[in-house]
Amino acid sequence: MESNTESRDRYTLRKALTLLERDFSSLEDQGYYTLDETLLKRYHIQKEPLSLRCNDSLAPKFFGPFLAQGIPEPTEEYVDRDYNTARLTLSSEYGRLIYIYLQSYIRKLMIDFPAVRRVWSSNQIGDYGFGNLYRTFEPEFGTLSIFHVAKAARPHIKCIMHNDLNADDSHLLYGEVLTVVRIILGQLKQKVFVNDMIAPVLLCSLNRQRPRVIEAYYDGQKLVLRHTKSYDFTNLDKAEFKTFAQWFLGDPIGDTSKTVVRI
Repeated sequence: MESNTESRDRYTLRKALTLLERDFSSLEDQGYYTLDETLLKRYHIQKEPLSLRCNDSLAPKFFGPFLAQGIPEPTEEYVDRDYNTARLTLSSEYGRLIYIYLQSYIRKLMIDFPAVRRVWSSNQIGDYGFGNLYRTFEPEFGTLSIFHVAKAARPHIKCIMHNDLNADDSHLLYGEVLTVVRIILGQLKQKVFVNDMIAPVLLCSLNRQRPRVIEAYYDGQKLVLRHTKSYDFTNLDKAEFKTFAQWFLGDPIGDTSKTVVRI
């Protein structure tokens, strides 16, 4: 029978992550919103590549793809929305347009494939108790949707956020890092996950018209953020929208116990 008491190693890990969140959040006051390797190393954040190709060695470690037969394409007829970026006037509107279309597609798939709803559930963002996941001043960022494993069966979290910034492959964004730190820390504070040392996050980061996917976890010594290339969603690319949705709806996988961390 597993213990309901937090181990010393887990407390040490959680305390280190708490200090990271405190120190890292001060970057906002210093005006750092795009983070280079120097800044990332200062906070023991490791940036690695991520692939959304199935069976690739760089595929997510803690999330699998949804590979059911007969998945409909994200056409405007199926999603019941149009996708038109030409009418947008503000840069902050791009991420929200992508989100509305992606979220509508995901919701339609969850209706057509009810098995997904037995794995993933969603609450209002404020109900999770993850702290502030928004910046309302320029450059804006904010969490738009969160999914957790139903009945708290696993500590995995999936999140969609927007950033009113562009990011190239050599940088991470302040909003991306702060969001995953606060989500991971919030999960580790829950007693139901007292025997889990890792709380993985799969983040769809909608950076204007060039979103990317990030898998994030804290391994006991460093915060690891594995990110894909930036995708071009200027126009409706049905194959890439489908790829995003398949990874967002896939099952939680991987070992999150104490055997996979170093203290």
